[in-house]
Amino acid sequence: MLDEIEAGAESAGSWWDSVVRSFTNQWWVFVVVLAVVLAVLIVIGILTRGKLISFRMIIKIAINCVLGFVLLFVINFFGGLFTGGAWSLTPKWYSWIIIGVFGILGLVFLIISAFAWPGMLVAA
Repeated sequence: MLDEIEAGAESAGSWWDSVVRSFTNQWWVFVVVLAVVLAVLIVIGILTRGKLISFRMIIKIAINCVLGFVLLFVINFFGGLFTGGAWSLTPKWYSWIIIGVFGILGLVFLIISAFAWPGMLVAA
């Protein structure tokens, strides 16, 4: 009986371990992409003297990108919770550019692409 409970606890912990591994493996890619996107936006803002891209727009884009990353973590958390760790959305390194530029809208696109083109933009 105790062995069954421990086995159940291990399988319950495995989805959490999967989500944490996904987060720790991917957070640095998100930070690098966000830094590059913000640097490009700041340079464009300076060169156009704020007429094309204002400081307020840069802040809004940064918040949207951070919310996209947080939403990805929440989706992976609940996907692992309800499927026992069988499903998680792990973007490939070049897919982070989509999240970095489009934020939440890019994440929605990656979710759709996971079903439309499996393995192309997200890991299968």
